[in-house]
Amino acid sequence: MKNQHLLEVKELKTHFNTESGRVTAVDGISFHLERGEILGVVGESGCGKSVTSQSILRLFDEKHTVKYDGEILYKGQNLLNLPNSKMQQIRGNDISMIFQDPLSSLNPVYTVGYQIAEAVMLHQKLSKKAAYERAVEMLRVTGIPVPEKRVNEYPHELSGGMRQRVMIAMALACEPSLLIADEPTTALDVTIQAQILELILELNQKIGMSVIFITHDLGVVAEVCTRVVVMYLGQIVEEADVEILFARPLHPYTKGLMKSIPQMDGDRSQSLHVIEGTMPSLHEMPKGCRFASRCPFADEVCREEMPELKTFQSTHKVRCWHFERIAEKEELSYASNN
Repeated sequence: MKNQHLLEVKELKTHFNTESGRVTAVDGISFHLERGEILGVVGESGCGKSVTSQSILRLFDEKHTVKYDGEILYKGQNLLNLPNSKMQQIRGNDISMIFQDPLSSLNPVYTVGYQIAEAVMLHQKLSKKAAYERAVEMLRVTGIPVPEKRVNEYPHELSGGMRQRVMIAMALACEPSLLIADEPTTALDVTIQAQILELILELNQKIGMSVIFITHDLGVVAEVCTRVVVMYLGQIVEEADVEILFARPLHPYTKGLMKSIPQMDGDRSQSLHVIEGTMPSLHEMPKGCRFASRCPFADEVCREEMPELKTFQSTHKVRCWHFERIAEKEELSYASNN
């Protein structure tokens, strides 16, 4: 019998009703996550990364302006079919999330200890004293000095790095099977970024926790992830193991993102590569390939017909009419360099 994925997303679509009509922010994406795996999800702002992650936890339900299609299978159970009461039991317990901005995500009128302990008391039915002991323990695990003191402080009393560690402590307090990290290092300086990434890796290895790591930084993906999904305007345009993707990216958008990574040993007099143009609006969705208006390989077919996400060499998936021609060029380049 084939092993069951921890998480499997099948043809997920997330629609929002707006004053200008319905828009589809996530449009038919499918991917899976194994137990203990770290999956990277990358793309520009507006590509649908955060909407995908929040759809998994159904965080848009209370707005009553969202409609989901497809399936989100967690341990074989479709989360889209569960009542709100069941989803409340899963959020923060089985599946936790670290948000981008800890200052706006933490409640300013409660101590950080209370906010960590609250989830533990709710999901694991611990006493208040035991929950606060767990809060202190989690602050210590995440590397916050003098946790016995910090547990009684408010979010504004902590530095940005400490607040992010508090968010991680909250997310891990109930020892979830799956952690969704939505750009957890974006607002932090380089030194603190490295510490946070090291912490997530350490906890992944220590407790076998699966991670969906959402970022726009391919450098971070290369460091922490085993597999990567590249999104553009609500769709997956490429998916592959990290080593394969970095060795031979096939989609022009992925290639553009790769060229935008600063090279430490490169010519510093040259400016960074910029992908020309801007991402189209969800209200003005292109007819054909959604990247066509910015793509150097685009032709009439690209502008008129939507390419399917096709599998290349068993594990590499790409959504592009010309991926075979690009793959041939990459193969020749790879052969000449090796």
